[in-house]
Amino acid sequence: MRPAPAYLLNRDVILWHLRGRPQTTALLQTLLSDGPLGCSVLSLAEVLAGAREHELTRTAALLDTLIALPVGAQEAKVAATLRRGRGPGFIDCLIAATAITHKVPLVTYNRRDFERTGARLFDTSGW
Repeated sequence: MRPAPAYLLNRDVILWHLRGRPQTTALLQTLLSDGPLGCSVLSLAEVLAGAREHELTRTAALLDTLIALPVGAQEAKVAATLRRGRGPGFIDCLIAATAITHKVPLVTYNRRDFERTGARLFDTSGW
């Protein structure tokens, strides 16, 4: 059984790393010192769906290193509550709900999308 992730990466962070943004790569290396990294299965699907054919092998290899957290009944209930409160789009509500349910900080450059969700956000300013 894999350990719980120390952080939940949003798709934007994964994509910036894959695109070679040095600050994001440095951020991920720093985060790894606290433990394994994870992502929602929804972020995993979004990243894979957006990968170009020539990027698939590299993208899949990176995603295989992450702990993919599922969306279950508890996450769905939390996401529904967030969405009713006029939170972000439903996919983002499910990602925030995953971070909340698993009690891990969400790492994203899109803070504005997640600020009202109650998810604990990692401060990416300066990265």
